[in-house]
Parts: sequence; C-alpha cells; structure tokens
Amino acid sequence: MIWAVDRRASVVVLAKDARVAKTRLQLPREETRQLAVSLAAATVRTSFAAEKVGAVLVVTGDQDISLDAVQVGAEVVAEPRPLGINLAAALGRQRALELRPHAPVAVLVADLPALHPSDLDAVVAEFIAEGAPLFVADHEGTGTTFLIHGPDTLPGFGFGRSSAAMHWRLGYRRARTGPRSLRWDLDTPQDLAALVLSNGLAAS
Repeated sequence: MIWAVDRRASVVVLAKDARVAKTRLQLPREETRQLAVSLAAATVRTSFAAEKVGAVLVVTGDQDISLDAVQVGAEVVAEPRPLGINLAAALGRQRALELRPHAPVAVLVADLPALHPSDLDAVVAEFIAEGAPLFVADHEGTGTTFLIHGPDTLPGFGFGRSSAAMHWRLGYRRARTGPRSLRWDLDTPQDLAALVLSNGLAAS
C-alpha cells in the first residue's frame, strides 16, 4: 500500500466553538466555555505525545482554541462558519492529505479528558497492521470518538446520532483495541460525574 511509506498518522482534532460546545453538561456558560477550551488543548497535546502521530491538525472556529493549537505546533484549519462535524472532518482530512499525502488520516473528537497517548498509538498500530478503516465507539457503544483510514481510501463520515452503526455501514471496522481512554467522551452530566468519581478514586 502507498501509505506504508509513512506509518505515522495525521490526526485531525474536531473542536467545536467553545461558546456553543458542551451545553448538555448543564454548567454555567463561562465554565462550560473554559472546559471546552481546556479539553481541546489537552486532546491536542496528548495527540502530539503519541509516538505514532506525525502531525496534528485542529478544525475549529474558536479563537482561543486556535491560538493554543498554534502555540504547540498544530496546523489550524479554520471553519469560516459552523460547518457541522461531518463537513469539518472532511475539511480537516483534505488539509491533512495536502500536508502529508502518504500518511494515514485519523479523526478525533476533542472531548476526551482521560486520553492517553499510548491508547492512540495502540489503535494506529492496529490500523497499520491490518490496513482497513477503523473506528472506536464511545463508552456507550453508539457514538464515535476516533476514525482512521489510509490516504488511498476516503470513506465518508457519519458523526451524529448512532454514528457507530453509521460508520460500520460506511466501511469502517470496529477497532479491537478500543482503549478506555479513547472511548470516554464528555457529553452529559452523568459523564462528568463519572469522570470526577474516577479522578477521586485514582487520587485516594
């Protein structure tokens, strides 16, 4: 396969404008905005720390997220207006292939507070070994937090309701590794409570 010449993935992080992100958490508006910016910043830094990641791109229309991403060396792909997650993913993929045309492309949501670089490496390694497009489902099993495919195969994007099933239909295979930190996205008050509890148990 052509992409075998570059075995490190270009990771496209999808970061919604922090002013309208994470509203389902039901937190005060400014607290929600700051949390969204922090989550995106942490996701970008963790992506850079992964050994099997060769570049990090951030698709966003948020100025604070953009400035932080540039400061740590990410390529910012600006949304001229809110595009929706699937068009944003397509825009980021296009730029990733322009920058590194022989590298696998991964698409990653920006709200993974426990994400560990070794978990990113594990899924990229699984993809490199098998070559088929992969997805990682969220902790509920119905959503999608991560996709990866080669540069010579451009399957569609089906983020949204029941996206795990949609990505299966689009030709992605569920990753066998599916590390927990890559599955635990932060969408609801219940997710936030579980995160606080797990951090408290880890610290005790």
